Amino acid sequence: MKRQTWVIVCSLVLAACQRQAPPAQSQGNGSAKPSVEIPNTPEAPPKPGAEATPDAVLAAKETPVEQVAPAQPLLPAGDCSFTLHAGDSPSWDAANIDVPSACAKFTIKLAHTGQMPRWIMGHNVVVSKVEEVNAVERAGIGAGPYRSYVEPSDKRVVARSKLAGGGETVSATFDTARLHSGHFAYFCTFPGHLKGMQGTLTLH
Repeated sequence: MKRQTWVIVCSLVLAACQRQAPPAQSQGNGSAKPSVEIPNTPEAPPKPGAEATPDAVLAAKETPVEQVAPAQPLLPAGDCSFTLHAGDSPSWDAANIDVPSACAKFTIKLAHTGQMPRWIMGHNVVVSKVEEVNAVERAGIGAGPYRSYVEPSDKRVVARSKLAGGGETVSATFDTARLHSGHFAYFCTFPGHLKGMQGTLTLH
């Protein structure tokens, strides 16, 4: 009787062990291989020349760039002069001349397109301050034709030319820095010509 009881207890224990054991996994033709853990290694930095990331591109765009002002170009000599034309009458073809401030010197040329000689219908070009035009003209008439109707010692005169007769061209050159000190005019001091032969200079 005791032996039968012992056999029954052993059978129950064996059945319980078989229910708790996990099923064996199929390994195919080979035996199970142990798993290998791969360590976490940091990524290598990008090589030079690699494509930039969006963050890098944005940072480059936001980097301030020093702005360098372009140097002021020097004007050709032809842009630092102006030619007036006058014929056999006391008048010429420009009431104002624009003088570029980029010019260190400026030249006013006067071309006599008529035929009369200088002692009958001569023209010149003189530069002075606007408020001194009449005084310079009166002093010039007193100087006479041999001095081209300009008093040589007149310090109010900024620039002057000789008298031009028919077919001749004369010129007067001055420093443009002189124009910063007031308002200036150009005019002819031949007797009787001032009314129709004067204009203003504009520095720009």
